[in-house]
Amino acid sequence: MYQFRLWVDLGESTDEADCGQLAEKLRVVQRVIDDKLTMIRHPKECISVVNYATVLQCSGGANHRGASHDALMEVLHLVAKLLPGSHGLVYWTDDEGAQRNAYSVIVIARGQLHDLPDPFLSPIVPTVAD
Repeated sequence: MYQFRLWVDLGESTDEADCGQLAEKLRVVQRVIDDKLTMIRHPKECISVVNYATVLQCSGGANHRGASHDALMEVLHLVAKLLPGSHGLVYWTDDEGAQRNAYSVIVIARGQLHDLPDPFLSPIVPTVAD
């Protein structure tokens, strides 16, 4: 099973969340999410405003990873390019992959993505499961 949990605070720059084009850029991101992230389970409209912050939050998964992770990475690269002031985390795991007993964490900050081993919930057995 492939699963991910995503939280990203969206911003046009590291200095200013909305430099005047945020709404249009969010529409572009949402269209790409709707097109690419068909494995999102909750919520379908995953861009929302929480206490004046625009946040991308969603969870998803598939029985097999297939092209799901590539689609997720495509969306994250678009966010990093269009909204370089964004920052957040994506926790993901694939029980059929090389790291089947571990989570990985994609860190998005300053227009860059870094896929790192998770130091908190891994190894899954025995840290969080038997």
